[in-house]
Amino acid sequence: MDSLKSKYAVSKICTFLEVSRSGYYNYLKNKGKKKKESKQDKELKEYIDITYHLHQKNFGYRKICKELTRQYNLPVSEKVTRRLMRELGLKSQARKEKTKSVNGNKVTAAGHIYKNLLKRDFTTTKVSEKWVTDVTEITVGNQKLYLSALMELHDNVILEYQISNVHDVKLVEDTLVSSLKTRKRQKGLILHTDQGMPYRSNKWKELTDENKIIPSMSRKANALDNACIESFFSFLKVERKELKTVKVIERAKDIFHKYIHYYNHERIQGVLDYKTPLQYAVAC
Repeated sequence: MDSLKSKYAVSKICTFLEVSRSGYYNYLKNKGKKKKESKQDKELKEYIDITYHLHQKNFGYRKICKELTRQYNLPVSEKVTRRLMRELGLKSQARKEKTKSVNGNKVTAAGHIYKNLLKRDFTTTKVSEKWVTDVTEITVGNQKLYLSALMELHDNVILEYQISNVHDVKLVEDTLVSSLKTRKRQKGLILHTDQGMPYRSNKWKELTDENKIIPSMSRKANALDNACIESFFSFLKVERKELKTVKVIERAKDIFHKYIHYYNHERIQGVLDYKTPLQYAVAC
């Protein structure tokens, strides 16, 4: 159309091509401008990039789309996944590439990896010396429900928790932010997690850096490195067996709420001199 402007009036060209003059001038106005990336696209790109490298560059857009839905319940289509992967310059590789082992705090293609500072030493000498957190999931009908919880190791109190139908960075971020409002952070606080994608993200690093928290991570596929929070989730599911058969989301949430209140206020623990976590906290 631009090449015809020197020979014909814009109005005639628009009539012939069946486009509006306002549409054409809007096109000229935005021509060459880079479209502003949405917050959702930016977050999805981080998940896509980490998933792509976790699977050693072997997954194409279809498998990555399925993985984001299956693992994190993220509502994303194959079309959007393909577009974002194209923008990232990612495509499935024919052969696996060797990856270097990661020791220490490093930024890798699969996100931020931190040293295992906890090393299964769950003992403490003061409040807010060591915190642990993780996410568990249950199936409710044909849906997934995720519970993110953060535990203080000095008295085993569940400081805060969040419930969501999406396993994303916001879920774990909200859990930590709420915990920081519940209990004052002490200098040198270690926060231990597994190597789940949300804990590898830039947002998680920014949040821990901002609050001067020292992140620590379990070794890959080693649940015992985060045994305390894993035990809490195990107690929850064993002692509230109805979670296996619950069909309504609100009912599942109610079970979570009531159990965590029971756990903190009424459930005594041998390691706490047979006190409840909150009784022990007061005694300390």
